[in-house]
Amino acid sequence: MTLDDQLSAFLGEEPQQSRAEVFTAEVMKAVERRVFLDRLAAMAAGAVVLALVLWAVSPALNLMVRAIAPSLAPVCGGLVFVAAIIMTGGPQVWRRLSIG
Repeated sequence: MTLDDQLSAFLGEEPQQSRAEVFTAEVMKAVERRVFLDRLAAMAAGAVVLALVLWAVSPALNLMVRAIAPSLAPVCGGLVFVAAIIMTGGPQVWRRLSIG
C-alpha cells in the first residue's frame, strides 16, 4: 500500500463514537427538550393570565380608548405611514436613517 493509499484510507474513515459519547448526547437532547417544554408551558400560563387580566379590565380600557382615540388617530395614522415607508424601503433606507 502506497502512502497515497494509506492517506486516502485514513481520510475516508469516519471516526467511531464511543457509547458513552452517544449516551451523553442523547441525555443532553432529552434535558434540553424538557427545559424547552417547561419554558413553553410557563410562557403559555403567563399568556393565559395576561389574557384574563386584560379581559377583566376591558370595560375600563374601552372607556379610556373612547376618550383618547379621536385625538390620537391622526398621530397613529402618520406613524403607521412612516413605518410602512421604512419597512418597504429596505436596507437602503435603514442605512440612511442609521437603523440597520
